[in-house]
Amino acid sequence: MIGISIRANWDFEKILNSIIDLNIDFCEIQLDNPIFKFKEHQIKAIKLLDKLYSNGLQLSFHLSFIDLNIASLDNKLRYYSSRLLRKEIKFVKKWKPLYIVVHTGKISDTFYKIPSIKKKAHKQQIKTISELLEASSSYSIPFAIENRQKSLTTGLIEKLSDFHYYNQIFPSLYFLLDIGHLNTFYLDSNALIEDIKTICDFPMIGIHLSNNFGKDTHGNLEEGTILFIKLFSKVQNLKKRNLIIENKSLTDTLQSLDFLNKKILGKT
Repeated sequence: MIGISIRANWDFEKILNSIIDLNIDFCEIQLDNPIFKFKEHQIKAIKLLDKLYSNGLQLSFHLSFIDLNIASLDNKLRYYSSRLLRKEIKFVKKWKPLYIVVHTGKISDTFYKIPSIKKKAHKQQIKTISELLEASSSYSIPFAIENRQKSLTTGLIEKLSDFHYYNQIFPSLYFLLDIGHLNTFYLDSNALIEDIKTICDFPMIGIHLSNNFGKDTHGNLEEGTILFIKLFSKVQNLKKRNLIIENKSLTDTLQSLDFLNKKILGKT
């Protein structure tokens, strides 16, 4: 199935009709959008989601991440992050989501080099994931965690070894592979493709598609060092996944959607 990510900074109401008219199967809604954060806007937000849902589009939800850290070393911050995300899971259950996804936690590069603190961060994240899995399971919603891009802080799930580590701890946990994020760690496109082959053997709920030149710019699929046509030819089962275009603008999203359909999936 093919979906698009409705970004947190998009004017959801303004672009709604354009989204309904697209030939897509589902939308992934970023709950960091301010329309979901203020009570005076929540009635409008619910109506917009109802309109998408009533038009036959399945919905999935990217839980908040901008102000949160599910692996925070501070117990109160970790707790409040988890509590907010569990409230969001309860909020979205009425639309029977295809899945919900949360960003992996993060820690400063300096602290990550200290073994005891690194261990503590992973322990904090494991606790949060356990809580979120329990909440999502109670509503029969598939729960996934997304890998993080190269940044000024270290994400606890970034590379192949991290997928393996968390899969061993949580066999029922899904992953959402963000290929643009993964690309920020690679100079060799062939090495990227080989690791994607292995990562796709883990339980995978979907694939975020964007391109870049080594920094997480969420560019359209034709602009960057990721060779998408080669990638899809080498990793055949990618076409069977939930594919989510995740570009910064609707214009780029439409360009990527056209490229995906015509050049990769062979649709006319």
